Amino acid sequence: MANLYTTAQTYSNTGIAITASGLGANAGHRDVARAGLGKTLAAFDIDFAVNGTDFASTEIGPTGAVKEVLATIATMATIVGTSALRADAGANAGQIITVLVEGDFGTDTYDGTNSESLAAHLEDLIQAKTSVGVGPVNLASATVTVVAGFPMAAV
Repeated sequence: MANLYTTAQTYSNTGIAITASGLGANAGHRDVARAGLGKTLAAFDIDFAVNGTDFASTEIGPTGAVKEVLATIATMATIVGTSALRADAGANAGQIITVLVEGDFGTDTYDGTNSESLAAHLEDLIQAKTSVGVGPVNLASATVTVVAGFPMAAV
């Protein structure tokens, strides 16, 4: 096997025109709906709903409630991104995040018993965390809502 670090590589940058006739029928999957990443994304808003706790200063770190909630969501889906922590309407400073996950989740028996949406199941899991984070904080009033416009295909 060649050593990738010492083998000389040569490239031709002359370029050629790429045409449909040169590539065959339906070149590049023209006129076919598809996702660039091949994955569907879903998004959820997580409102921690804890009055009097500034999550941005106390619960965002490695031992904070935000990390614990993200770990819980990761048991159900692959997290591909999160928003910054932001304030919701009212007195709760820095208490909402949006979490993007891979997949299109319909109604199912996620807990093994009753049929529900993934958002409802995640809400149950998060609300069960009554003593987590630095505070510790009680997330019994937390809510999980589906973000409008998702699921969507990633491009």
